[in-house]
Amino acid sequence: MKEETVIRAGFGVFYDRFALSNTLTALRYNGVVQRQFVVANPDFFPTIPALSSLAGFQPTQTIQQVSATLRAPYIMQSAVSVERQLPFNTTVAVTYANSHGLHLLRSQDINAPLPGTYNPLVLGSGVFPLGDPGPVFQMESAGRYNQHQLITNVNARINKDVSLTGSYVFNRAMSDTDGLGTFPSKPYDFTGEYGPAATDVRHRFSLNGSFNTKWNVRLSPFVILDSGPPFDITVGRDLYGTTLFNGRPGIPNDPNMLGLIRTSYGLLNPDPAPGQRILPRNYGRGPGSVTVNLRVAKTIEFGGERGSAATAQRGPGGGEGRPAPGVFSGGAAPGGSSSAQPGRRYNLSISMSVRNLLNHTNPGPIIGNITSPLFGQANQPAGGGGFIFSEAANNRRLELQMRFTF
Repeated sequence: MKEETVIRAGFGVFYDRFALSNTLTALRYNGVVQRQFVVANPDFFPTIPALSSLAGFQPTQTIQQVSATLRAPYIMQSAVSVERQLPFNTTVAVTYANSHGLHLLRSQDINAPLPGTYNPLVLGSGVFPLGDPGPVFQMESAGRYNQHQLITNVNARINKDVSLTGSYVFNRAMSDTDGLGTFPSKPYDFTGEYGPAATDVRHRFSLNGSFNTKWNVRLSPFVILDSGPPFDITVGRDLYGTTLFNGRPGIPNDPNMLGLIRTSYGLLNPDPAPGQRILPRNYGRGPGSVTVNLRVAKTIEFGGERGSAATAQRGPGGGEGRPAPGVFSGGAAPGGSSSAQPGRRYNLSISMSVRNLLNHTNPGPIIGNITSPLFGQANQPAGGGGFIFSEAANNRRLELQMRFTF
């Protein structure tokens, strides 16, 4: 095989839509169509209070709206790739990809109490810029995103019985939003919001292949190894009167300060003082994941041969090599062969898919609340389930499939 090197490059701009459901949400929670009340520390459950009694709580209503300056978010992507053919029917491709996103969607409370006017211990405190108390969640397109990826792909078709495909991705992604559900931790101060994006999984390795063994049994393994994704570290309380529990802890200057919490990320202050440096967004890093799947398949052919040499010689229309009307006769059929291959009349295909072959438990979302006894842990397995089942269990699962063709 002649060795060759191919260089490819590309660039594109990709726009995203502002979903209709977001507009409907703003129309729904406009303070008139459907009223929503936020009650801190309710003591009336399970009795449902009258609407008139809820109006006395502060804050009383959450309003959602769309920014008047909102525009479609977009990502500019560029990539350059070098591909090289190697001996043994092997090709290696190395790609550098860059993504730069602008006007990405995020939200903020534009009616958050002014800095220094809100005291979490005093109900109804705070000076609100819009006059009336209550959060006003505004959807905006002010986010940014930057990603760098180095991707290596190897494709080896060693012979008719063995083929392998593998890839390794080194990834670095930074942003100040992960979508409309992202609010700044501290109103009026976006310091520390630009940090690892939810897609900042640094290392990812995948390997899949096909091995045709003795007795024509085919093994198809599929392996994925991922390093840990980031997660946000919070104090689990509404620190700034926004009804959001996304306040992040402070980084103390004095390690002897009272009330500090010792974590694997150092001493953190769950009640940061004004002006104290706040932990950056998505500062935590969760554990990696391991996925090993395997498919075993065997096809049994039996019965007489399908067709005969005489039938193969005659055209589909019954004449001597003359096709029926509308049948293409210029060589092989698409995806087929130019010569007739009768094959057996009956085929029985038996396959078994083994999901999570190693029975390894991959953790789900990591708890980032430093006041929780489960901080840094997951209280559920990673989602995904199986092909048929919908529960978020990732224990080992075997699925048997049979198909009979004739």
